[in-house]
Amino acid sequence: MIKNVFIQKGNTGELIFYKTYEDIFDVKLTSSFLSAIFSFVKQTLKTEKLSEIEVGPFRFIFEIERIGRDELLFALFADRTDNLVELRNQLREVKAQFLQKFDQDDLTHKFDGEISKFNDFEQNIENIFENNKPLVSDDVKNDIIEVFNELQTFSVYVVSSALLTQTGRVIVSYLDPHVLSEIIRLLEGRFITGNYKINELISLEDFGILSLKGINEHFISVVLFKENCPFETSLITTKKFSNRLRNLIT
Repeated sequence: MIKNVFIQKGNTGELIFYKTYEDIFDVKLTSSFLSAIFSFVKQTLKTEKLSEIEVGPFRFIFEIERIGRDELLFALFADRTDNLVELRNQLREVKAQFLQKFDQDDLTHKFDGEISKFNDFEQNIENIFENNKPLVSDDVKNDIIEVFNELQTFSVYVVSSALLTQTGRVIVSYLDPHVLSEIIRLLEGRFITGNYKINELISLEDFGILSLKGINEHFISVVLFKENCPFETSLITTKKFSNRLRNLIT
């Protein structure tokens, strides 16, 4: 879930616009933190390519726009398990609409510190994030949860399971947060490098046998088995589980 949206001057750290969905941290302190991170990256690492950073269960995602000698820093603060690909696209849309809506001079050398003039951009923010609608209805989701519950009793080898999108967005998950985080990293990395679809992937991990099965071009079923589960059993169980979910979704 998105917690905050920040737009600020990268060179001075002055906050231009912010939108709060969940009041976790002090806005001004967080803005100062982002400015310090940006300054550190530029001065110490000698680069302006700040993409994202993770802080515990949370994640900051950045987009930077250079305007003359100034930079504008656009940032999203969200849960670590939120979909990186979708959040990145939304943040880029925030940047594009903000730069289109306001005169660049007012954002740079003519900026007078008065941020109330940017308040009406909040409607743009709402419209951008409103497009992130649920991919399945509540009724279908309840049916999916019933299938998950049946799976837990179907096989003594099943540890947990999940339904994700091909890009890593969580629809339903009973996975341990650490396991879920590792799977999301895998899917995000594949998607960013151009591997947009998983058909089938099974691997032996420290936490058990992990089986991913593509349901269609949008969804993936995930089943985590105990490490002593026979390989053939995991394949058969995953296929049955995936087929049942396919019948509900399509």
